[in-house]
Amino acid sequence: MLRSLEISAVLSGLEEVHRDRLFWERTIELSLDCFVCERVGRTTVLKWGAERAVCMSGRDEHHFAAVRIAAFDVTSQGDRLVLKSVVDFWWAPFQDAKRGGQATPLSSWVRLHYGCYCPHKEASSKGSIQTNVRRPSSVYCGECETVIAADAEVPSIRLLV
Repeated sequence: MLRSLEISAVLSGLEEVHRDRLFWERTIELSLDCFVCERVGRTTVLKWGAERAVCMSGRDEHHFAAVRIAAFDVTSQGDRLVLKSVVDFWWAPFQDAKRGGQATPLSSWVRLHYGCYCPHKEASSKGSIQTNVRRPSSVYCGECETVIAADAEVPSIRLLV
């Protein structure tokens, strides 16, 4: 059946000089239960515009999965950079082929990528935030090492009905 997840994230306290040069990358890594390889908690890599994602089913193994980014909306609200995204995916119930756990359509982990153009060094850098890290934490420019934002809120993942 077709399922959808809404993913939301916020970077707050944007530093003035880098503020208009900080952006969300259109790549999402998401933990999903994959009925193709019948494994729970697989890291799935999604790219905006792609009709399918890649399930990282093992160390050096991967396969395509019926998952895509259906919506990707970024807004700037004062000193906050807000991301709202919708991920559509096909899901069917199964039991994990290796560990025996039951599959669920709800994800518990996401990694979101951001980019920044540094006006001081005239170069770009990238970074990421994810659900399973200690907060609050600082987001640094990868070029000049200035604190450019705060990662104070855990990205949310909500199963849409």
